[in-house]
Amino acid sequence: MKWFKVLERSSQIGEGEVMEVHAGNRKLAVSKVDGVICALDGVCAHEGGPLGKGSIKNGHIICPWHGWEFDSCSGQYLYNSAKGVESFPVEVREGGVYVGV
Repeated sequence: MKWFKVLERSSQIGEGEVMEVHAGNRKLAVSKVDGVICALDGVCAHEGGPLGKGSIKNGHIICPWHGWEFDSCSGQYLYNSAKGVESFPVEVREGGVYVGV
């Protein structure tokens, strides 16, 4: 695993927000829910929509293309536990927010 700095500081993402970031050659969706920053694969498991450009509803990232809902930290698809997207560890450090890929 390699750690990538994705944000200069944790305050760059607001509560209840999701944003698209890059970690190496991976596109990720970083979100903040209940003060916890999490990172998921940024490509929807349904048809490849950009999860980092979606929205947050009840702790889930909503894909902007077709409304698929994924738990913002585990990546589990809300309606079928066999589907989902990969989640990645996040560390908030003094020098920024890092994701392990």
